[in-house]
Amino acid sequence: MKNLLKYFSLLSIIYFFFSHINAAIINEIRVEGNKRVSDETIKVYGGIKLNENVDQNIINEILNNLYSTDFFEDIKINEKNGVLNILVKEYPLVNQLVITGEPSTKVKEQIKKQIFTKEKRSFIKSSISKDVDLIKQLYSSIGYNFAIIDIKIKEIDSTNVDILVEINKGDVTKISSISFIGDKKVRDNRLRNVIASERDRFYKIISRNTRFSENLTNLDIRLLQSYYKSLGYYDVEITSNSAELNENKNINLIYSINAGKRYRINKI
Repeated sequence: MKNLLKYFSLLSIIYFFFSHINAAIINEIRVEGNKRVSDETIKVYGGIKLNENVDQNIINEILNNLYSTDFFEDIKINEKNGVLNILVKEYPLVNQLVITGEPSTKVKEQIKKQIFTKEKRSFIKSSISKDVDLIKQLYSSIGYNFAIIDIKIKEIDSTNVDILVEINKGDVTKISSISFIGDKKVRDNRLRNVIASERDRFYKIISRNTRFSENLTNLDIRLLQSYYKSLGYYDVEITSNSAELNENKNINLIYSINAGKRYRINKI
């Protein structure tokens, strides 16, 4: 055991010794390639200080710090004769973000709030596909399940871009029918009164609950679970096992229910 401790102590001393051999004291910091982000900002975000030791581990830490700012597309750092050289390539800046195809100012504001790409911030191309998915999820939550989103990029110059988000939200997906299958123990009409979703009817123009959305079906499942448990079916299993698209591009909503055993509390 003593020999093992001596071995690990020796390894620690060797590592410490060689790490300091490869370290250099920084006497000067040179930053190149930056146009929008100042030298001082780069030093602060990078955690870079003069008259301190720097080795490859410290350089890697500086790289991680600077990349995490989302200011830079590429960064190169090296040390030579006590000079730390930092070469950066900045991301372009989003000059304007324009949304077309959506008349509601409130919805457009919500889109701008949720997506990664924002005005006066860095334009990161890899975020575009994520933004498209987020916008589709937003429209799906309000019943537009087949929205088409096209994002176009216009380069103003090497450092600025305009972003155009074109939206074709399509038609609202309505709920044509709601049915319940399985060992449900309760009549369909009663279960339809429990859930929030409603079948689309001409006299329900105002109701938003006739629109199909994942949020609404999740609420239905929670309501059904609560209802069954209130009847003593504590092991109930409920899934929205299918949402079939009919010829009118509306939904036939089907809930699968296994009520399970009913528990009763006897009087004491």
